[in-house]
Amino acid sequence: MKIDRLISIIMTLLDKKRIGAQELADMFEVSPRTIYRDIDAIDMAGIPIRSISGVGGGFEIMPEYKIDKNVFSAADLSAILMGLSNLSNMVRGDELINALAKVKSFIPADKVKDIEIKIDQICIDSSPWSGNKNIQPYLQMIKAALEYHKLLSFEYIAHHGNKTVRTVEPYQLVLKSGHWYFYGYCYNRSDYRLFRLSRMSDLQIKQETFVPRDHQKRPFYLSC
Repeated sequence: MKIDRLISIIMTLLDKKRIGAQELADMFEVSPRTIYRDIDAIDMAGIPIRSISGVGGGFEIMPEYKIDKNVFSAADLSAILMGLSNLSNMVRGDELINALAKVKSFIPADKVKDIEIKIDQICIDSSPWSGNKNIQPYLQMIKAALEYHKLLSFEYIAHHGNKTVRTVEPYQLVLKSGHWYFYGYCYNRSDYRLFRLSRMSDLQIKQETFVPRDHQKRPFYLSC
């Protein structure tokens, strides 16, 4: 997910005084062009980043921008970590695990025990008791297709039982009521559709790429 990379880039910039675009690209296994887009997104979100050119140059967060670890209360950090921990149980991506570890670094030593107790008091598990074992690998495949704008093909069983083969431009992963879906433009229907991952089989990432359409997010009650 792109948001995981943005969080990790922010944490990296907070840890380091300055880092170059190529080093960030190598770290996250993306192109320098992608890093420049990410930096623009972070800057637009209100975290001031400046670019230093020349030898020893790179990106850095403006010196005036500081994060005080003591700003977060035990309740704040418990809520953040609880959400990330339970999301990681479903997504299990290295990027999200790294973000979780970095958020933990914000915990002052005198709050660690209190926060651990609060986290252990509640467990949120949105996954079904049993279900499609392909969900986890399918999530990773769809994330890769989203990242590189690759077409997806798969067999799909609609709610009325009909099985069809679909080719789709993926645009968004959706977790709703404990079920994973992905939203995309279906070539078979010439329109946007929402697909439930548990109804998919034989998912494949195609070699063909696509140019993202200028689409608006639709209400998530479209039939497939």
